[in-house]
Amino acid sequence: MVTAKRLLTSFFRSGWMEEPVKKKVIVGAIVGCLVLAAGITYVTRSPAGGIPKSFAKELTWVKCRNPECEAEYQVTKKEYFQYQEEHYDPRLAGAPPMVCQQCGAESVYRAVKCEKCGLVFEMGTIPGDYNDRCPKCRYSKLETEKKPGAASSGG
Repeated sequence: MVTAKRLLTSFFRSGWMEEPVKKKVIVGAIVGCLVLAAGITYVTRSPAGGIPKSFAKELTWVKCRNPECEAEYQVTKKEYFQYQEEHYDPRLAGAPPMVCQQCGAESVYRAVKCEKCGLVFEMGTIPGDYNDRCPKCRYSKLETEKKPGAASSGG
C-alpha cells in the first residue's frame, strides 16, 4: 500500500525535481497553508468581538456605586459588553466599572431591577445565592424559573 509519506518521499528524492525547485515548492506549500489558515480565521471569527448582534437592541440595568450619585439607568447589552472587552484587566476580580453618565466617575456596575418591588441593585448582592436575588423583598426570577412546574421561557 502506498502512503502519502512514501509518495512524497519518493517524489522529492527522485531526480525528478531540482533542489532549488523543491525548496520553492515546499516554501510555497507552507505559505499557502498559512494564507489558508488566516483566511479561515478571518471568515469564521465573530463580528464585534463575539458580541451577538441582538445585544444592540437589548437593555441591561447598571447602577453607580458613588454614594453622592447612585444613578440607575439602562444601557444596551452591546454597549456594556463592548466596554467590558475594551477595559478588561486581568488584575481585577470582576468586571471593570463603567463611567457613570451622570457623575463621570468610574463606578457603574451591572445591575438588576426586581420585578416584584422595583429596586435596582447590583448583580450578586447576596453572596452564595442567585445573582438576581433582591436584597429588599428576596425575590429571584432565576429561582422562580428553576422551580418544577414553572413555565419555561424556551431559551
